[in-house]
Amino acid sequence: MTQPSRWRGLADGVLAVVLCLAASSTALAQAARGGLVGNVADTSGAAVPGATITITEVRTNIAQNAVSNESGNYTFPNVSDGVYRVESELTGFKKAVREGVEVDVNTTIRVDFKLEVGEMSETLTVTSEAPALQTDRADTGRIIQGAAIAAMPLGFGRNFQGMWATVPGATRPSRPHSEFFNSQDSLESKMNGQSRLSNNVQLEGVDNTHRTGLLTVLIPSAEALETVSVSTSNFDAEFGRAGGAVTNVTLKSGTNNLRGSAFWFTGNDSLNATPYFATRKPEVSYNQFGFVIGGPIRQNKLFYFGDYQRTNDDLGRLFRFFVPPAEWRNGDFSSAANTTIYDPLTGDGGGNNRVAFANNQLPAGRISPIARAILQNVPMPNLPNQPLGQPNFESSTVRERRTDQFDIKLNWQASSRDQLSPRFSFMRPVVFDPSPYGIYGGPANGGFSGTGTNDTYVTGLNW
Repeated sequence: MTQPSRWRGLADGVLAVVLCLAASSTALAQAARGGLVGNVADTSGAAVPGATITITEVRTNIAQNAVSNESGNYTFPNVSDGVYRVESELTGFKKAVREGVEVDVNTTIRVDFKLEVGEMSETLTVTSEAPALQTDRADTGRIIQGAAIAAMPLGFGRNFQGMWATVPGATRPSRPHSEFFNSQDSLESKMNGQSRLSNNVQLEGVDNTHRTGLLTVLIPSAEALETVSVSTSNFDAEFGRAGGAVTNVTLKSGTNNLRGSAFWFTGNDSLNATPYFATRKPEVSYNQFGFVIGGPIRQNKLFYFGDYQRTNDDLGRLFRFFVPPAEWRNGDFSSAANTTIYDPLTGDGGGNNRVAFANNQLPAGRISPIARAILQNVPMPNLPNQPLGQPNFESSTVRERRTDQFDIKLNWQASSRDQLSPRFSFMRPVVFDPSPYGIYGGPANGGFSGTGTNDTYVTGLNW
């Protein structure tokens, strides 16, 4: 009796693990999907129950079916984003077809039908329809198409978060924290007066923020984006902690047609002006290049999509400040005409009866060896004939940032009702800033380097 009990316990444990995984995957899928609902009626307005509704994603030929209920209503609550053909058919009525129905993430699209009496072999096709008011969802916000993001001249590495400026109620996006802590150039925006920490950014339903909500972890390539959905109020309970806005990013997917593209964006300092007081302009060089590709592994069944992006971002910086001239380092302060230097070994505690150094020149033996050692690490002036107190030293450095990132995504139509979509995303930004002479904490003639959120990756599984 012991052996069957052991196997039964093992089976129960495996079943529990599978159920937990299925539950978590389903929750993630809701945030990365859309919905399609509607009503089927006849020409008199009476409900038509039992009608078969078929939706087909035209790029992958993946189809789902539903049947209208006694009130004529039907619903597809978990639909992948895409372009659909919606068909309604029932014996005794003409077949009705609606083409070009676009479903985005976090949206519910309504497609109603009015069936005409006739043979099913007759088809009534609706190619366009006036957009209806949103009556099936309570949330507000907007959908930003990936094509619009890729076409916009966005800053910060062509970050999609720059498009938050187009969302009602959002403040101008800006970058928080240093380039080393925030090396991926995550942006912030306050939505409807809420703290930026109450925003939530998701990548295909997977949380894409630091646990404190400070930064967005992964910034996908603009060329790889399908849509960016921004909900600013009244969003569904599944989004949990968010109080400001929920941004859900969806990557492109493979289709039955092999598609791909390569891109390269570049910039330099050729058209930059020299700063007004400077004698030179800092070097600037920016190159972002990569590719995206997607297609079928098995027609109508299994698809792949991948992208790679490399960013080489060199930002020149110019430093101008005052350093001690050569004679000051030897104790000769005669050029400081309006300043009198007193011998600290003279006078009383109240500062009376002090004796000044002749001509503001310190004896060589009175200069501290510690001060001499420190001065050896301070550069000599390189801007001649500058008035006393004005910057007499100028230097430039180049902050170097190198970022590698990629995404790999599969879509598998396991059955008419089951779809599996595993994804792996990776991003590694590395920053080196050779700030001169210990500025900003860097060692002399060295610099400061950091990797920020390097080796960052996120996996996702939507079911």
